Amino acid sequence: MRKHLKRRTFLRGALGGGIASIALPPLDAMMNLEQTAFADGSSQPRRYVSWFRGNGFILDRFEPIGAGADWQLNDHMTPLAGVKDYLNVVTGLTNRCKETITHHEGMTVFNGYTMVDIGQGQGFFSNSGGPTIDVLISDALAGQTPIASVHLGASKAQSPADEGTTMHNLSHRGHLQPNAAITNPSAAWQSLFGSFVQPKDDRELRLHILDSVKGEVSTLQSRLGAEDKVRLEAHLDSIAALEAKLMTATPVCELPMDPMFDNSDAVNNEQLTLVNELMSDLLCYAFSCDLTRVATMLFLEGAAEPSLGEVPGNDSSWHQYSHNVNSWDVGGPFDNGQYYLMERFGYLLTKMRDTIEFDGTNLLDNSIVLMSSDASDGSVHSIQRHPMILAGAGGGYLKYPGIHYQPEPLSGNYSHGSHPGPTSGNTTDVLMSIMRAFDDSVSWIGEQPNDQGEGAGSGTPLTEILA
Repeated sequence: MRKHLKRRTFLRGALGGGIASIALPPLDAMMNLEQTAFADGSSQPRRYVSWFRGNGFILDRFEPIGAGADWQLNDHMTPLAGVKDYLNVVTGLTNRCKETITHHEGMTVFNGYTMVDIGQGQGFFSNSGGPTIDVLISDALAGQTPIASVHLGASKAQSPADEGTTMHNLSHRGHLQPNAAITNPSAAWQSLFGSFVQPKDDRELRLHILDSVKGEVSTLQSRLGAEDKVRLEAHLDSIAALEAKLMTATPVCELPMDPMFDNSDAVNNEQLTLVNELMSDLLCYAFSCDLTRVATMLFLEGAAEPSLGEVPGNDSSWHQYSHNVNSWDVGGPFDNGQYYLMERFGYLLTKMRDTIEFDGTNLLDNSIVLMSSDASDGSVHSIQRHPMILAGAGGGYLKYPGIHYQPEPLSGNYSHGSHPGPTSGNTTDVLMSIMRAFDDSVSWIGEQPNDQGEGAGSGTPLTEILA
């Protein structure tokens, strides 16, 4: 008769007046007979990421060619070729924010709320009107991971003309409750893994943790087959090597080293490619450890004014390039920057695809990553035809291979520097679709409509992108 272990099995022993615990790796004894899922019915956890890059798109080089299942990557999306099957791309929908004050209204695409407190401070001022999608998901998963969510960033640059919480933060718990992004990779490492680092004053005590569970190891080995015994021994050997760094409750993963990089370069000289890679790597480690399942990445704030020195031809403000359509020519600064930003997004997706889970799936198979910006056409701050990319299969929740959902094609009369059309629908329908992957009881996201029926909220998921 085949014996089973629970997925969350720990070896425990007395140590220094307390209890020492060692988490076990996935073993055959924890899985079903087909070795495709845990025997207790649990599955790989589903993760979520919001990923933001400021100042909009060049729509006629971004929106995919063709719609439905038969679609092709346009010029600026070619850096995502290696993960194309994992992409569900949504274009042509309207961001229904009720107010417009330049870039602020674009942030509604991440929460379904019109910003509030407009004009009650200096410059272009507003505060977020409600919680963002990442917070709603984090609340739905409350208590399932040691860290509820993590909020990362790449560039330290901020818009000098925009005030309030809306533009400076991708994540908000609610009104006047922003979750600021960490732009220092070493600080990000500390927030994710620092609590597992061995304190210097009890290092000797920690070196004896394995001794404290010897009795349980012997009992467990008697219940395992030959291959599981090899796995267990290898796991215990790896823990012995890590003991000087880990606290008592060891996450089931390989912990990364502190990147020892603080992103302290001046704004116009930031090494954004390196910062993005370090943050993406740390995030994938954290997901693999199941330390958290929710994250945001504010790569570059909307309306921020840095010179993106790693982009050919970029020797002036990225925000100003978004308003100067002469820089939109093929090979121009804004065109080159669009490609660069998609490369950075592609790095995270590729890293997730290449991070393998115990059952042969990968992080991208089991995640949903939402990418968008604060505008469709940034030159006119348009939120018509506001593009959204959903990357990942979401544990079988989203269509795979993905589709391009587009209710209406981009007008042939569209020109750079003008509002794109036609536009219809509601971008918050996409948020409803995402939210249902984590809590299928949710019936509404965002603000309720006013007496005139206006409002950015939605109670209707976009079923076309669902599996």
